[in-house]
Amino acid sequence: MPILEVKTLSMHFGGLAAVSNLNLTIQEGEIRGIIVPHGAGKTTLFNVISGVYRPTSGQIFYRNGEHIGGLSSSKIAKMGIIRTFQRTAIYHEFTVLQNVTVARHLHGRVSIVSVFTGARKKIEKENIEKASEIVAFMGLSHLENELAVNLPHGHQRALGVAIALACEPSVLLLDEPLTGMTPTEKAHMIELIRKVHQQGITILMVEHDMRSVMELCDYISVLDFGTLLVEGSPAEIQNDENVINAYLGTEDIISGQTSS
Repeated sequence: MPILEVKTLSMHFGGLAAVSNLNLTIQEGEIRGIIVPHGAGKTTLFNVISGVYRPTSGQIFYRNGEHIGGLSSSKIAKMGIIRTFQRTAIYHEFTVLQNVTVARHLHGRVSIVSVFTGARKKIEKENIEKASEIVAFMGLSHLENELAVNLPHGHQRALGVAIALACEPSVLLLDEPLTGMTPTEKAHMIELIRKVHQQGITILMVEHDMRSVMELCDYISVLDFGTLLVEGSPAEIQNDENVINAYLGTEDIISGQTSS
């Protein structure tokens, strides 16, 4: 059953079409890979889905056909579509636990009524407890009280995912979650993404590491300059002539190299 549908979506900046007449159907519970040989359009796509940009044209439907294109990012996040960023969005001077707790607070939005009824302290306690559970789930318990600025790159990326989980996503948009990682860090993050997926969360992932995309994803959509080039299973994508041409050879796909 589709959880997210993009229909004839376009996003223009002046005369530039970053996304053009794009159609995607994301099934609930899948891990969908988005690969972009030339790097164009992938961040724009996530920005439109998550409400940062209002699309120039086209529609985005969520769950039972609710049209969300043009809604604010806060409303879309409340509905359960949460994204991470290529540059991890964390509070560097906060601890790991504080980062996740703040995300819980911002997502929950303590009401003015709770302030005057005394419920606020209970909510804050529950948020801290839940944040601690998420930190443990992401394998960061031993760093719970460490300042985020002091974390190695791989742990900062894991913290970014933990912050997203604090917002209780149904659909998680991962923007190049493996960028800049060592092979060991990549292997660890791949296992974490699998753990997140096992919680029933649908994942839409943009990533340039082709080997990891082939390993992780159920289905892959290939965009080329903002338009859909081809989509299919990892095996189908790896052997598709259009994809091979876009990546300048099968070796590039198999080895995880791209032309961009």
